Amino acid sequence: MKFNFKTYLKHTYKTELVYLAVIVALYFYDNNNIIFLLFFPFSFIQGYYRYQYKLTQAEKLKTKGLTEEDIDNISFVKKWEHSRKRGIWNYCIIDGGFIFGLAISLITSVAWLIFKGKDMHTLLAEPGDMFAFIGYNYMIGAGIAVIIFRMRWKRNEKRFVRLTDPLADNYFAKDYQDI
Repeated sequence: MKFNFKTYLKHTYKTELVYLAVIVALYFYDNNNIIFLLFFPFSFIQGYYRYQYKLTQAEKLKTKGLTEEDIDNISFVKKWEHSRKRGIWNYCIIDGGFIFGLAISLITSVAWLIFKGKDMHTLLAEPGDMFAFIGYNYMIGAGIAVIIFRMRWKRNEKRFVRLTDPLADNYFAKDYQDI
C-alpha cells in the first residue's frame, strides 16, 4: 500500500492549522521563545506515521471482513473491561482527576490569565503566588475532570452493555420507560 502525503494533508489540514495557530500564539506570547515552534514539526511527523499505521490496519481488516467500526468496538470492549475491574472511583479519580485534570488545569490557567488581565511573569513573581496559582488551577481542573469522567462512566457502561449483551436493546428500553 502506498501512503500519500497529500491524502494525509487532505484529512488533517484543519486540525494541523488550529494546532499551528496555537503554537504560534504561544510563541509570540512568550516573547518569541523558539521552543514552541519546535513542537509542530514533531507532532506533524508523528501524526503522519499514525495515519499510515491506521491505513495499514484498515487494509488488514478489510481482508478479514471487518470494518474500522468493528475494530473500534473490540478495542473499546477490551479497554473498558480493564477500567471496569478497577472500579468507578479509581476511573474517576485516577484517570479523570489526576491525569485529565492536569490537561484541564492548563486550560483554566490560560483562562485565569486572560480574565485577570495579567501576564504570567507578574502573576508568578513570588513563589507563594506561583504555588497558589498552580494549586488552585490543578484543583479546579481535577474537579471538572472527575465530573466529566463520572458522566463518561455511565455512557461507557451503556455502550459496553450494548456491545456485549445480546439482549441489550431490552435493557435500554427498560431504562427509557422509567423516564
